[in-house]
Amino acid sequence: MSRTRDKTSTALARKDCCSACTTGPDKHGGELPEKLTPVGDGLSKFEQTFATTDVSLGVVLALQAAASLGDPRSDNKLIHKSTRAAVHSLGARDGLEALLAVQMVCVHNLAMKFLANAAMKDQTDHGIDVYMSHANRLLRTFTAQVETLKKHRSNGEQHCTVEHVHVHSGGQAVVGTVTARAHDPGEGD
Repeated sequence: MSRTRDKTSTALARKDCCSACTTGPDKHGGELPEKLTPVGDGLSKFEQTFATTDVSLGVVLALQAAASLGDPRSDNKLIHKSTRAAVHSLGARDGLEALLAVQMVCVHNLAMKFLANAAMKDQTDHGIDVYMSHANRLLRTFTAQVETLKKHRSNGEQHCTVEHVHVHSGGQAVVGTVTARAHDPGEGD
Protein backbone atom coordinates (compact mmCIF):
# COMPACT_ATOMS: atom_id res chain seq x y z
CA MET A 1 0.00 0.00 0.00
CA SER A 2 1.34 3.42 -0.93
CA ARG A 3 2.07 5.87 1.87
CA THR A 4 1.38 8.91 -0.31
CA ARG A 5 -2.02 10.55 -0.57
CA ASP A 6 -3.59 12.33 -3.46
CA LYS A 7 -4.94 15.88 -3.00
CA THR A 8 -8.55 14.72 -2.63
CA SER A 9 -7.89 12.26 0.20
CA THR A 10 -5.67 14.79 1.99
CA ALA A 11 -8.41 17.42 1.81
CA LEU A 12 -11.00 14.92 3.07
CA ALA A 13 -8.73 13.85 5.94
CA ARG A 14 -8.12 17.46 6.93
CA LYS A 15 -11.86 18.15 6.86
CA ASP A 16 -12.62 15.09 9.01
CA CYS A 17 -9.88 15.52 11.61
CA CYS A 18 -10.35 19.24 12.07
CA SER A 19 -14.11 19.57 12.13
CA ALA A 20 -13.93 20.48 15.83
CA CYS A 21 -11.61 23.40 15.06
CA THR A 22 -14.40 25.74 14.02
CA THR A 23 -16.00 28.23 16.33
CA GLY A 24 -18.45 27.12 18.96
CA PRO A 25 -18.22 24.25 21.43
CA ASP A 26 -15.49 21.72 20.73
CA LYS A 27 -15.86 17.98 21.19
CA HIS A 28 -14.63 18.25 24.80
CA GLY A 29 -17.28 20.79 25.79
CA GLY A 30 -14.95 23.84 25.77
CA GLU A 31 -15.92 27.03 24.01
CA LEU A 32 -13.54 28.39 21.40
CA PRO A 33 -13.43 32.13 20.76
CA GLU A 34 -15.81 33.36 18.06
CA LYS A 35 -13.17 35.12 15.95
CA LEU A 36 -11.10 32.02 15.19
CA THR A 37 -10.83 31.24 11.52
CA PRO A 38 -12.29 27.82 10.75
CA VAL A 39 -9.68 25.30 9.63
CA GLY A 40 -11.65 24.66 6.47
CA ASP A 41 -10.69 28.17 5.29
CA GLY A 42 -7.10 27.14 4.61
CA LEU A 43 -5.43 27.13 8.03
CA SER A 44 -4.26 23.88 9.52
CA LYS A 45 -4.91 23.06 13.16
CA PHE A 46 -1.21 23.59 13.89
CA GLU A 47 -1.23 27.04 12.31
CA GLN A 48 -4.44 27.90 14.13
CA THR A 49 -3.05 26.71 17.47
CA PHE A 50 -0.08 29.07 17.28
CA ALA A 51 -1.95 31.83 15.39
CA THR A 52 0.65 31.93 12.64
CA THR A 53 1.19 30.60 9.15
CA ASP A 54 4.96 30.68 9.74
CA VAL A 55 5.83 27.03 10.34
CA SER A 56 9.23 27.89 11.86
CA LEU A 57 7.65 30.07 14.53
CA GLY A 58 4.98 27.46 15.22
CA VAL A 59 7.61 24.73 15.67
CA VAL A 60 9.68 26.89 18.03
CA LEU A 61 6.59 27.71 20.13
CA ALA A 62 5.61 24.02 20.21
CA LEU A 63 9.12 23.06 21.37
CA GLN A 64 9.10 25.79 24.03
CA ALA A 65 5.80 24.51 25.39
CA ALA A 66 7.05 20.90 25.34
CA ALA A 67 10.27 21.91 27.13
CA SER A 68 8.28 22.66 30.28
CA LEU A 69 7.44 18.94 30.53
CA GLY A 70 10.92 17.62 29.81
CA ASP A 71 13.29 17.33 26.88
CA PRO A 72 11.46 18.80 23.87
CA ARG A 73 13.63 16.76 21.50
CA SER A 74 12.35 13.50 22.95
CA ASP A 75 10.10 11.21 20.95
CA ASN A 76 7.42 11.30 23.67
CA LYS A 77 4.32 11.99 21.57
CA LEU A 78 2.18 12.52 24.69
CA ILE A 79 4.28 15.53 25.72
CA HIS A 80 4.03 17.13 22.30
CA LYS A 81 0.32 16.37 21.85
CA SER A 82 -0.67 17.51 25.33
CA THR A 83 1.22 20.80 25.19
CA ARG A 84 -0.12 21.60 21.71
CA ALA A 85 -3.64 20.70 22.89
CA ALA A 86 -3.26 22.98 25.91
CA VAL A 87 -2.11 25.89 23.74
CA HIS A 88 -4.91 25.18 21.24
CA SER A 89 -7.52 25.15 24.02
CA LEU A 90 -6.65 28.78 24.82
CA GLY A 91 -7.70 29.72 21.27
CA ALA A 92 -5.03 32.26 20.37
CA ARG A 93 -6.36 34.83 17.90
CA ASP A 94 -3.11 36.64 17.15
CA GLY A 95 0.63 36.42 17.72
CA LEU A 96 0.53 38.09 21.12
CA GLU A 97 -2.09 35.66 22.37
CA ALA A 98 -0.09 32.72 20.96
CA LEU A 99 3.03 33.83 22.87
CA LEU A 100 1.00 34.33 26.04
CA ALA A 101 -0.71 30.95 25.59
CA VAL A 102 2.67 29.18 25.35
CA GLN A 103 3.87 31.02 28.47
CA MET A 104 0.69 30.07 30.32
CA VAL A 105 1.07 26.39 29.42
CA CYS A 106 4.72 26.40 30.52
CA VAL A 107 3.95 28.14 33.81
CA HIS A 108 1.10 25.71 34.50
CA ASN A 109 3.28 22.67 33.69
CA LEU A 110 6.09 23.83 35.97
CA ALA A 111 3.69 24.69 38.80
CA MET A 112 2.17 21.20 38.59
CA LYS A 113 5.67 19.69 38.58
CA PHE A 114 6.59 21.61 41.75
CA LEU A 115 3.35 20.59 43.46
CA ALA A 116 4.02 16.94 42.56
CA ASN A 117 7.55 17.20 43.96
CA ALA A 118 6.21 18.71 47.19
CA ALA A 119 3.80 15.78 47.54
CA MET A 120 6.43 13.08 46.96
CA LYS A 121 6.66 10.37 49.57
CA ASP A 122 9.35 11.03 52.19
CA GLN A 123 9.74 14.67 51.12
CA THR A 124 11.51 16.75 53.78
CA ASP A 125 9.80 19.72 55.40
CA HIS A 126 12.36 22.01 53.79
CA GLY A 127 11.71 20.41 50.38
CA ILE A 128 7.96 20.86 50.80
CA ASP A 129 8.43 24.53 51.69
CA VAL A 130 10.73 25.18 48.72
CA TYR A 131 8.53 23.39 46.17
CA MET A 132 5.34 24.96 47.52
CA SER A 133 6.92 28.42 47.41
CA HIS A 134 7.94 27.96 43.78
CA ALA A 135 4.51 26.57 42.86
CA ASN A 136 2.75 29.42 44.65
CA ARG A 137 4.72 32.05 42.72
CA LEU A 138 4.05 30.29 39.43
CA LEU A 139 0.33 29.95 40.14
CA ARG A 140 0.12 33.67 40.95
CA THR A 141 1.92 34.37 37.67
CA PHE A 142 -0.58 32.13 35.88
CA THR A 143 -3.49 34.08 37.40
CA ALA A 144 -1.91 37.34 36.23
CA GLN A 145 -1.51 35.85 32.75
CA VAL A 146 -5.18 34.86 32.67
CA GLU A 147 -6.15 38.43 33.58
CA THR A 148 -3.81 39.80 30.91
CA LEU A 149 -5.34 37.53 28.27
CA LYS A 150 -8.84 38.54 29.38
CA LYS A 151 -7.95 42.24 29.23
CA HIS A 152 -6.33 41.85 25.80
CA ARG A 153 -9.40 40.06 24.43
CA SER A 154 -11.80 42.67 25.79
CA ASN A 155 -9.66 45.47 24.29
CA GLY A 156 -9.40 47.06 27.73
CA GLU A 157 -13.14 47.69 27.92
CA GLN A 158 -14.72 47.69 31.33
CA HIS A 159 -18.20 46.34 31.80
CA CYS A 160 -20.58 47.19 34.62
CA THR A 161 -23.76 45.21 35.10
CA VAL A 162 -26.51 46.66 37.28
CA GLU A 163 -28.70 43.86 38.55
CA HIS A 164 -31.25 45.57 40.78
CA VAL A 165 -32.85 48.91 40.01
CA HIS A 166 -35.71 50.35 42.01
CA VAL A 167 -37.91 53.03 40.47
CA HIS A 168 -40.26 54.55 43.00
CA SER A 169 -43.57 56.20 42.17
CA GLY A 170 -43.11 59.40 40.19
CA GLY A 171 -39.63 58.37 39.10
CA GLN A 172 -38.39 57.70 35.58
CA ALA A 173 -36.07 55.00 34.30
CA VAL A 174 -34.41 54.08 31.02
CA VAL A 175 -34.38 50.42 30.07
CA GLY A 176 -31.65 49.35 27.66
CA THR A 177 -28.08 50.22 26.84
CA VAL A 178 -27.02 53.75 27.73
CA THR A 179 -23.89 55.21 26.14
CA ALA A 180 -22.38 58.32 27.66
CA ARG A 181 -20.99 60.86 25.21
CA ALA A 182 -18.48 63.58 25.83
CA HIS A 183 -19.88 66.95 26.86
CA ASP A 184 -19.19 69.56 24.13
CA PRO A 185 -17.58 72.78 25.41
CA GLY A 186 -19.97 75.72 25.40
CA GLU A 187 -23.01 73.49 25.48
CA GLY A 188 -25.47 74.05 28.33
CA ASP A 189 -26.72 71.39 30.72
